[in-house]
This record gives sequence, structure tokens and C-alpha cells, in this order.
Amino acid sequence: MTQSSHLPHFRTWLNSLTEEELATILRHRPDVLTPLPPSIAALATRLLLRTSIARALAECNAQQLAVLEDIAKRGGELAEVEDRNPAITRELKERGLAFGAVQIPPEVMPALPTGWSLLNQLDVSPATIDALAEDERHVLATLARSNGIGTTRETNPSHPVPRLIDKQLLQRVDSQTVRLPREVHRAMKGHTVPHIPTEPSARRGQPTTDRKADDAGTAAGLSAVRGMQQLISALGARPIELLKDKTVGVRPLTQLSKQLDIAEPELRRLITLGLSARLINRGEPSGYEGNFLAPTDSAQEWLDAELAAQWRVLLTAWEHSPWTPWESGRVLSASTDRLPKFRRHILDVYLHSAEPLSAAEFQADLHFSFPLFATHTSPETIDELHHEAEWIGAIALGRATSVLIDGFAAADALTPDTIDYFLIQADMTVLVPGPLEPAAHHTLESLADLESPGLASVYRISDASLRRGLDRGMTGTEIRDFFAAHGDVPHTLAFHIEDIAKRHGTLRSGPALSYLRSEDPALLQIAAKAAPLRLLAPTVAISQLRVSELLERLRENGLSPAAEDENGASLSIAPEPATLPTPSPRAQAAPPDIARALRNLTTGEAPSLPNLDLVHAAARTARPITIGYADKNGNTKTRTVTPLTVAGGQIDARAADGSTIRFPLHRITSVTLDA
Repeated sequence: MTQSSHLPHFRTWLNSLTEEELATILRHRPDVLTPLPPSIAALATRLLLRTSIARALAECNAQQLAVLEDIAKRGGELAEVEDRNPAITRELKERGLAFGAVQIPPEVMPALPTGWSLLNQLDVSPATIDALAEDERHVLATLARSNGIGTTRETNPSHPVPRLIDKQLLQRVDSQTVRLPREVHRAMKGHTVPHIPTEPSARRGQPTTDRKADDAGTAAGLSAVRGMQQLISALGARPIELLKDKTVGVRPLTQLSKQLDIAEPELRRLITLGLSARLINRGEPSGYEGNFLAPTDSAQEWLDAELAAQWRVLLTAWEHSPWTPWESGRVLSASTDRLPKFRRHILDVYLHSAEPLSAAEFQADLHFSFPLFATHTSPETIDELHHEAEWIGAIALGRATSVLIDGFAAADALTPDTIDYFLIQADMTVLVPGPLEPAAHHTLESLADLESPGLASVYRISDASLRRGLDRGMTGTEIRDFFAAHGDVPHTLAFHIEDIAKRHGTLRSGPALSYLRSEDPALLQIAAKAAPLRLLAPTVAISQLRVSELLERLRENGLSPAAEDENGASLSIAPEPATLPTPSPRAQAAPPDIARALRNLTTGEAPSLPNLDLVHAAARTARPITIGYADKNGNTKTRTVTPLTVAGGQIDARAADGSTIRFPLHRITSVTLDA
């Protein structure tokens, strides 16, 4: 690539800046700091790289891009021009996209998408294309297949090309070349291209907290917490076996959706969020063979935490999650590292809006704030990210909630205080007017089935739910006392508990692989027909089934057995949840060291360039060296290796374990001979 003729001028301008002005540029352009630039000249070169400029342009709003385009149209790429908008020009200079009185490097405009223009936007829709004559549509289709550029010598105004130019559906590049505008190309694909505003709306400003929005956001966030609790409990009891590519199959997902009564789109979100939060993972739990989706060891700690803490964990994981659960295909098959940045763009619109936003207003403000992102990202991705933000409680009723404005710590103040009581109705329903204390919540989950989740939830007591509590080692008296300690027990419920408890345990089974006993020989005869049992005596039988399997088989046939230990005491047969080790947290890029970079640039304390002669000598003598380098995340690391070859802009070296490692020279910060 040829070096810009404006580089010396741009470099001189950089050299004239104060430390604070340089620090501002580095904060806006952190990608140029890896590795640290050794001089102003190196910094200038990096700031003018196409990829670095493209990243900076992606963060610009429409007003800044429009001013850039205006400067370029007035010849600002070749010479200094009049500064017609000093405030916006200052912002461009802070990003290293303009310099001097006002001039832009020639590398800036080519970094924008082909055909990009905010000063000459076209109002084109699919209906506009459909209304064209057949020969005009044929010309547009031909240009669309040839990258949008074509040559023509037609001047007759009755021919299709001149007609399309008159309608502004084609742009003339020169006397023989025409270009298909970006808006027309998108309209041909069925997309209506929205107009991008180049001035901020009157809605922009600092958001304020709103009680109704906070209440709605809290309800949504705690609903997501409740869904995650259900998912962890279900996977702990029965992990999902994964496919060979470690994704969740369609059938297990559908079955889990029906079991939890959670719609599949939300279940996909919960699974990917649980993986990001390290509450579930993929691996081989103890007692299983193969790849399974199961809770991690830290999931139990999360379940025992307060609701506010649980919500904070999910918010933090969602903010950094790379998963795209809405993508077609199997769950856990699609992810992108760009998603956290996309998510920040969505949230930034609400963080700079002083008024509640409708869907149309949100789209307009997003197109102003991040026009390149809004126009080059699929509408489905933007909509799904927006829905996720509402689902997790970051935005509600068109506003940013307190957890977005004040930080995730605000969840503590938003989450209602826990209560220790509930209302038991005569129809066997339990109304819980707020979040229960963790211990009471877990016990109630064992004795009743959730019917209506939310801040005020409704549970239903049934024969099966009461037997579930008895199976977990509780007695009828303990169940009645639990309900009495948290509310008034209707007589109907008290009689029902007594009846279920009386019938529960008429048959007794123990872990002898296994045995079954009963004081009623006739009842044992009925049990022998329902399960593979061998009578040892009129009141005792044994089976080759495990205790849990035997009890399940008997219940399927209408019997009510109970488990006991070797002393005859009631035994909980609730299985221990299957768990996996908690994975290490996802590595986050270290923040750029701007202070150190400024020292390098202003005092000349640049890091020493790698001594290639030393590397060559070490390779010839097989001497180990210590290499300092920056990894792909910008983190500085060191590695002791034995160099093998130095060629093609890289060093091949042998590690201590015998593996071969390749170091690109541009990432190496230091080389020292190992003692």
C-alpha cells in the first residue's frame, strides 16, 4: 500500500497536540495501542490504516459522517477547507479522522461502504422498483449482478439508462460509467431503506429514572431469573444429551419446553444465557457417559443467593454474551464476538434519550447514533437484541431502567424485599404476593406446582406435588407445619395432607436392590403384578430394580409406596442433581494503557524493537529466549521458547512441551536471551 502524501502533515499535527488531546484520540481509537506505538510516526501510520479507520467510522453518528462527507466534497481530502461546523469538526479530530484547520486524510472516505452518502439520500422502496418499466428493471438487475457498476454510451432520453438517471435510480460516475445506488440495491431485495437523520432529535438528553419503567423492568428481570431457576432444576434432574457437535437437538429442546411450560424462543435464550453465566455447561457429569448439558457446581450457589444477586449475575452475563439464540438451527450452534458491541449500541440509544421511545423513534435514533451499524446489520438481529434487553429488564416501556442508568448494582434497590408468608386458598392454590425467602421458596417448590410466575406468583397443590414432598423425606406433620408457619391452612388442605400421608408408605421399599414390604399381604400381591418382584414372605418381596425405579413403576400402576432406610425411617429419594465443573470466566481484553502509551510518545520511552540478530543467533545455537508479545486480545504475555526459524515476518519456535509456536513479528514487544 502506498503511503499517504498527507502522512507528514498528519504526523506534524499529531506531534503538536497536548497530552490530553493525544489521550482523547487514544481513548477513541484503542485498537492502535496493541502493541504500544513506539513513536508519533508509528501512531500516525496506525491511525491511517483502513481497518482502524473503519472501526472509528462505525462509532460515528450521522451528523459526524455528514460533516466528513461535506468536507470531502469541498476538496478537504486534498487541501484545507473552510470549517463550517467547528463543534463537529472538533469531534472528528478527537477521533483522528480530521486534522489541521480542517482537512481529512484521503484514507478516510474509501473506508466507508461503497456508494455511501448521507447528503444525497434516496427515498426508494420496493414499490418504486415494482412500478418501473420492464426494460428499466432489467437494467437494474443486470447492474446488481455486476457489483453495481456498468458502462454505457446511451444518450437517447427514451432509453432505459437515461430514464433511470433522470429518476435518480442510477448515478453517473463519468460520461461512460454508471453506478447502482445502495438504496436502490436494497430496495430490489425487498427492503425499505429508512431515511437517516443527520441532526439529533429533540428527544436526545440524559434519561431519568421512571417508577413504572423500573417496576416493569424488575418484573421482566425476575421472570428471567425464575426461568433460569426452572432450567437449572430440570437439567440437574435430567441432563440433556447433546449431539456430536455439542449442540442441543430439536427433540430434546421441544420436550424441555413442554416440561417447563416455557416457549422455545425464551428457552433458547435461557440456555445460552446460562452458558454465558457459567451456570450450565457442556460436558460429562458423574454417572453419565457422553456430552450433556447440565448445571455447574456454581449453579447451586446461585440458586441459594438472594433474588437481586441472581438478577445481577444474569445481567452481567447477558451484557457480554456472544450467543445468538434466534439464529435458525440448533441451540448453541451460532455465536459472534461482535454481539456485545452490538448490544451496547442498542442500549446507548436509551442512555441518550430523555423521553420514552416508540419503536419508530428507537429506529430513527439508532440510525442517527450508529448509522453504519443500523444499515449494515440485519433487522432481525436488531429486533432480537432489543427484545432481549426488554426480557432481561434493562429497558421497559420505551425507557432505560435504573439497572441501565445507574448500573447493575441498582438491582438491589429495585428487587422487592423477601416475604415469609403466603395465602392458601380452599381450592388448593397458593398466592405468593412477593418473592419468598430462599428456604421457604425451595420447600414450596417441592410441595406445589408453579401455575403463574411473576412478582406475585400462584402455585397449585395436588396429590402428585404432596407425594413429591413426602418422597423427599418430609412427613405429613412437617408438611402441615410448614404451611401453618407461612399462612392459614384451610381445613380441606389439612384433611388432604393427612389422607395423602396416610396412604403414602403403605408399601415400604429400601436400598437392597431393592426390597418391598407391607403389612397387607393382598396389597403386596397386587404390587407383584405391577413390578418385577419375588415374594420372600407374605409381607416381604425383593426386586432387581433400583429403589427409585421400583417406586416409579409402582406409582404408574396407582400404588403409593414410600422409601425407607435400614432403620425403617422415611428416606428422601430425590436424586442429587447432576453437575459439571464451573468453567473459567471468559477472558476479557485488558483496557488500553493510555498513560504508558503517552509516556512512550511524549518522552521517547518506546519499547525496544525485537533484536532479530539475537533471535537468528539463538536459532543457530538452539539457545532458549524469552519473547514478550501481545496476544489477539491485546494482553501482554511472555513465553520462553527455542527459536527455529525467522522468515516471512514471523518467528517459529519450539515450546518446552515440544509443540511449535508461531509469533508474528509485529506482535513481539521484546526479546531477551534466557539465562
